[in-house]
Amino acid sequence: MITLTNEFTTVTIEKVRTGNGERLRITAPRLGYSIDLDPLELEALTWQTVETFSRLLHTPYGPEEEVEVRPFSDLVLFGGQNA
Repeated sequence: MITLTNEFTTVTIEKVRTGNGERLRITAPRLGYSIDLDPLELEALTWQTVETFSRLLHTPYGPEEEVEVRPFSDLVLFGGQNA
């Protein structure tokens, strides 16, 4: 198991064996999310651009929820409170 951490989150990555073959399990323990990806799904990630991931993070919990996007410096300077 590998754990990756930065100032925003922690994820664990591990190789698991399922009835359908090997998968890479990615878990976000703080939020309780987990996903098992097969090799083709992992390869598909390599086809994406950085912009694709930026768009995903714009609405990280789904397209239905609108989130207020503010510069990171606002969050650091004001501790995430309404500036």
